[in-house]
Amino acid sequence: DRLWATLCAAAYALIVGKLFDPTNSIAKLFALSIFTFGATFLTNHERPYASKYAATSVGSILYGSFENNMAVNEYVPIRIMLIFIGVVTFLFVEMLVFPRSSRVIVQAQSLQFFENLEHFLFDCSKFCGSVSSIGIKSSKTEESSDHLAEDDPLWMLREGYEKITFTDDLDKTADIVKKTVALAKSELRPGIAEPSMGLNVSLDAAGYENLLIEHGKMLSQLDLLITTQRSLVGYYAHLPDKHLVRTIHWPALLSTSLVQIAQKLSECADNLRSVFSNGLCRPGTCDISHIIRAVAAFRNFEDVILAILSDVADRHAAYLNTISSSGDEVRYTPGFRLTIALAISAILTIGQSLTNSGKHLERIVQSFPIEEVDVEVPANTTTTINMGDG
Repeated sequence: DRLWATLCAAAYALIVGKLFDPTNSIAKLFALSIFTFGATFLTNHERPYASKYAATSVGSILYGSFENNMAVNEYVPIRIMLIFIGVVTFLFVEMLVFPRSSRVIVQAQSLQFFENLEHFLFDCSKFCGSVSSIGIKSSKTEESSDHLAEDDPLWMLREGYEKITFTDDLDKTADIVKKTVALAKSELRPGIAEPSMGLNVSLDAAGYENLLIEHGKMLSQLDLLITTQRSLVGYYAHLPDKHLVRTIHWPALLSTSLVQIAQKLSECADNLRSVFSNGLCRPGTCDISHIIRAVAAFRNFEDVILAILSDVADRHAAYLNTISSSGDEVRYTPGFRLTIALAISAILTIGQSLTNSGKHLERIVQSFPIEEVDVEVPANTTTTINMGDG
């Protein structure tokens, strides 16, 4: 951007130097104002540095040549040479002495996200599986008698969950996932603009943008899962040990659903590690066909989602039969049922976002350079190529 801005400013300064006398300050000021206005008006807000530097470079050339007792056409080559040396020095330090590539960070974090999410889902399933064992006496809530307000059946889901302190490990695991996404998003724009120089493939802008959008959707579901887990702890802390709803084992169903998503994600992560052995989403030692096959495994999340929906339907039918046959119900039923529904919705949304992430990964893989495939043609084989409509 700096070199390109310098070249534009130099060309404009040469025109001004030819049209006006070097000592005519008013003409220089007028020409500088016009160029500054044009550069500001045409600024690319995604990359504003070029316009700003071009506007300042015109003044540096016009007035710098005068202060150094040099003609504009003599000062311009020196100015360009100095900027070029600075750019080459920067690239040398950036790429060889202290190499750091935004593109590489995005390629790495895009894959690391799936491993971090896998760890979170397994941890969440373990915690969820232990909720059913929580009883009134074993509860560690701070205010056992006040967690369910008599006048607000949704109080636990709205604010009561904040007093539940069982999920510290889940919060830490979720923070790791969030930091991974935040780092990838912060480096995406610089990574897209980063020149490849033949050393790496350019980032597919649309593919990575859509992929990170899906990652962001999943992040919101992680917070919802933690909230619902805390709410379930509060509700089960107030259920009698012999309550009929405990026999339906809603937390066990949630835990099983999380395990199904986590196991499928583990398979996908293993496939990605096998084709991207260096941990970067870019062409490597594997054939493109192997990479496509590994990425296509994300399509299997649709089957997992259907299996979870089937289990939920069966469990909900059992829940309604138990309530209708016994005449008993969970204390503050609306809040409890809404908590279960939100937890299931979060799990299904994560599964759907993982399916969409696979589609975006497929687009990214399609942007890889096309490999030459050697095809062996048996001897004495005649190949006919039809040209046109005949």
